[in-house]
Amino acid sequence: SSVLVCLFSGPSGIAIQPLSHPPLILNNTTDCSNIDQVLQSLTQSITSLINESVSTNLSCLLNLGSRAQCAADSCHAIAQALPNNPSGYYWILNSTNSAVNVYCDLVRYLNGSRGWMRVAYVNMSDSNQTCPSAWTLYTPPTGVRLCGRPRGPGCFSVNYTTFGVPYSKVCGWVKGYNYNTNDAFNRWNCSSLVTTCVYTAIDQPYLDGVSITRNSPLRQHVWSYVDGGNCPCATNSVFGYTIPSFVGSDWYCQGQGGGNTSNYYNYPL
Repeated sequence: SSVLVCLFSGPSGIAIQPLSHPPLILNNTTDCSNIDQVLQSLTQSITSLINESVSTNLSCLLNLGSRAQCAADSCHAIAQALPNNPSGYYWILNSTNSAVNVYCDLVRYLNGSRGWMRVAYVNMSDSNQTCPSAWTLYTPPTGVRLCGRPRGPGCFSVNYTTFGVPYSKVCGWVKGYNYNTNDAFNRWNCSSLVTTCVYTAIDQPYLDGVSITRNSPLRQHVWSYVDGGNCPCATNSVFGYTIPSFVGSDWYCQGQGGGNTSNYYNYPL
């Protein structure tokens, strides 16, 4: 079917602005003597617009995330649409619908799916990398380059941005090395043999190991990698320590040497 448009009166004409084309003006007129010419011009402009739109959409489908104009909803969407694409930097949309350039891991299956946005990455086997400013670089005789907290108790955090991208899962892995005496959830900062000494706040040094938390300033616990000589670390008949309630069951414990004062640089956890 077709639609015939003929303007007989009015203070102004109608302007149609196709993408990348000059406007087509249908002027006010008292008759339709030139309607064939107008319709032909209109058809050509609309056809050109449709072709351009189809071409752009097809290009974005084949190159999803390759540029800001083709930003994907997520790294997972890229992995689903283009399963043979390599990992690398892609454009995705954040919660304000703005395109941001992030690293997408499209290859590895983590937690049963592919297409994860990388938020934090510290690979000290690369000699060009340095430790985050809150951590200290350790270089033991074995040649392994390590990042750790400064000597002494306390929590030394590093913040990583999610670029405003919404997410529903957090996944990652940590390689650690036992240093000195690590005591899992034990409270060595407390007075010896005080069974009621329990760290209940997330900002306190509640473990020996690595914790991942989210949100700021009201942090929420995600997962903890706990280092201790006596796993499973849940209870201890002498010191009577318990797992903080905000940690729940979201932790994994591993250790070397039964808590001895030793450095196990040859045995990564």
